[in-house]
Amino acid sequence: MKFSRTAIMGIVLIVCLCAPVMAAEKVISGPPDLRVSIEGSNEYYPDTMVTIPVKVENIGTIDYSSQNLANVAREDRPNTAKNVVVTLGDGNAPVSVKTDSQLAGDITGGASAEKSFAVRINDGAPAGTYVLPVTLEYTYLYHAEEFSNDALKYEYRTKTETFPLKIIVKPDVRVTVLSADVTELNAGTEGYLAVTVQNSGQDTGQQATLVLSSVSGSPVIPTDGSFFIGEYMPGETVTANFKVAASTDASGSSYPVNIAITYENSDGDKVTSKLVTIGVPVGGEITFEVVSESYMMHPAEKGTIEVVYKNTGDAIAYDATSRISAVDPFTSNDDTAYLGDMAPGETATAYYQVSVSDDATIKAYGMDTEIRYKDSLKNSIISEPMKAKVTIESRSGIGTMVTNPIVLTVLLFVILGAGYYLYQQRKQKQK
Repeated sequence: MKFSRTAIMGIVLIVCLCAPVMAAEKVISGPPDLRVSIEGSNEYYPDTMVTIPVKVENIGTIDYSSQNLANVAREDRPNTAKNVVVTLGDGNAPVSVKTDSQLAGDITGGASAEKSFAVRINDGAPAGTYVLPVTLEYTYLYHAEEFSNDALKYEYRTKTETFPLKIIVKPDVRVTVLSADVTELNAGTEGYLAVTVQNSGQDTGQQATLVLSSVSGSPVIPTDGSFFIGEYMPGETVTANFKVAASTDASGSSYPVNIAITYENSDGDKVTSKLVTIGVPVGGEITFEVVSESYMMHPAEKGTIEVVYKNTGDAIAYDATSRISAVDPFTSNDDTAYLGDMAPGETATAYYQVSVSDDATIKAYGMDTEIRYKDSLKNSIISEPMKAKVTIESRSGIGTMVTNPIVLTVLLFVILGAGYYLYQQRKQKQK
């Protein structure tokens, strides 16, 4: 048998004689009438952790009240929901509720309470409207029986209700990286990163731009980090070329960078997709080494020294030019040499014109030398300083004699005397 709302209210008027806080007041009303809603926006994006503020409102009203000094003062009203426990469920929605049931306490008629729930919107959740079940469990004053002017008997009942709570999962643009290829990127140099990405979301991005950004602590830094796409439809694939630099701290490994899409969504709002982290392989640093033996010279000598350089790094050094620093006891008017392109493992020889002072100390010297070269993007780079070894040794035998100034002076007088003697002998014969 079905009862109309009027009939039910009639039963309540007969059965529920429940009094409020004030003495001498008698209240007749229905039970609590609860509603649930989301305080604020109910729209969320996939693959996000959100906080859903669930508002529980009691719209139960007082139907009848009377004043009578003979009545006993009552503590609870029948339309008050007591000890309300709020539980948010997943339902069939592509979400995961992370917060357990929460106690909202007593909610009187006309009042409300709010409880927040942490909810994970699943990765790849299809766009659409979903219903999350909100279960409310509470007690309320069902009946109060007055035995005398100073005695009341309360009867409470427990009730469980489930309400639908609608949320909307919005379409978005999602980045799926299909490939990431690097061209000649080594520690301390610049190179190119070609990234192919697909819009795996359900929204069409307008004015879309692919953005490459650095990760804190990573030695790989984008130097040209944006690529304009324009309209970017679901399923569409694009390839973007970015210029990236690797610091000298990179050690020939793979390092992270972030990539995302900024765009206007279907509502005309400027949004940014979820960051995707990719690895960028970096080759070892370009390094050089002097591999030639120590070159021998003598005091007061001018000559050509040979220095052999080897590319001991992991990439080609383009247009390499070497330079030597001539300091006392050396001087040089020709201290640079062109080496050309040097692939890993290759060597090149430089020739320098060097003079040694006549008072040079007999010992081994190390002359500072370096190589200036270009990377694959024609950036000019200077190598770490190296040492070109030159040993100054004393002359021995006739070599020592011909370089001794006293010996040279005596020898000169001997030659002049011998010449004069021969001249006089020839003159006597002519007489």
